Amino acid sequence: MAYDTLKNINQIIERDSKDTTYKFALLRSTIEVIQEKSPYQKFKNDRVLLPVGLLILKWLEYYYPIIEKELPQRNGDNLDSFTLSFRSLFKDVTDFYKKKGGLSVFYSELVRGNLPGEIEDTVFQLCKKLRDTIKDQPMRYIGKSVNYTEYSIYRREETTLQLRQPDKMDVNFLIENFTEFSIPRDYFNVMELMGSFITGMHSILINWAEFTVDKDKSLNMNQVLETMLKSPQEARNVLLSEKIFKTLKKKNGELECVWSGSRITNDLNIDHVLPFSVWRNNDLWNLLPAKATVNNRKRDKIPSLELLDNRKDRIISYWQIIWDVEQAGFEKEMNVNLITQRDFKQFNWENSAFNSLKEKSRYLIETRGFEEFHWS
Repeated sequence: MAYDTLKNINQIIERDSKDTTYKFALLRSTIEVIQEKSPYQKFKNDRVLLPVGLLILKWLEYYYPIIEKELPQRNGDNLDSFTLSFRSLFKDVTDFYKKKGGLSVFYSELVRGNLPGEIEDTVFQLCKKLRDTIKDQPMRYIGKSVNYTEYSIYRREETTLQLRQPDKMDVNFLIENFTEFSIPRDYFNVMELMGSFITGMHSILINWAEFTVDKDKSLNMNQVLETMLKSPQEARNVLLSEKIFKTLKKKNGELECVWSGSRITNDLNIDHVLPFSVWRNNDLWNLLPAKATVNNRKRDKIPSLELLDNRKDRIISYWQIIWDVEQAGFEKEMNVNLITQRDFKQFNWENSAFNSLKEKSRYLIETRGFEEFHWS
């Protein structure tokens, strides 16, 4: 059961809507509240109840520096248009505290009930907006890619009590008056045990970086993480692949999109079969020609097994072309990620490599939970 739940959480992170950062904020805040062993948590049958107010406190903490720095938080985010549902109210708060100490002072005054009168109502309205956003957006849709229904994991416990204007806007008012939410007990257990790894706060990478900074005080976490996340995959192969397929197009007078089968004219893109954001791989076998419009639709999706089967002949034909031009490099890259050197020397290495590609796609779709790409 724990494995299934952890797998579901992983699929939610990878596949549920990524239009905004609400999903990430809700999962992170829930995990932190659970791991902080809130005294307000209650166990009721197979579910665990917690105050929504605790999530709001976390969201205020997370989004304050993001709003202050005007970082984009949804697809197509444009600060001149409607973006985050609470951005306008939140900006009023960050502007107010800009010369008063920023987040630390704001958070302290809210928790202790010392908000200045001229900003107290704005904070109250912001907290209401955060409550409604949490309920109507991520709580509603988280888990839909797993269970295919809304509110399938999170439930907001409804109340008939009217939310009144507070005499004093503080942490107690938030906890006591913004209702409760619940999650299944098995999700609670996994978040309690594995939450730090899910959020990354105690991941191997973070611990490694902290160890490095501790040994050299001249470094900071950003420097170390940027260094540790540097990939050996560079743009050289992308340029080489583009050169190969441009030459092929010039020689034959045409070139076919690997996914749609349509003729590529002046809209050649080099597509990562397994998206770089997922696999971090610029090997030549993973770089094939696609129409720009098709590549834009595919983005970070994984080609479905059906699509791979339908386009098998074209994929293999392009591999053979690459092999003719860059045999040594192509074989070595194949040997690292698709097939062994021994497999490559067999007569039908193409089928072995293709089957390996299908297995990688199957794993990313079925186990890791990435969205499939179909073409019809």
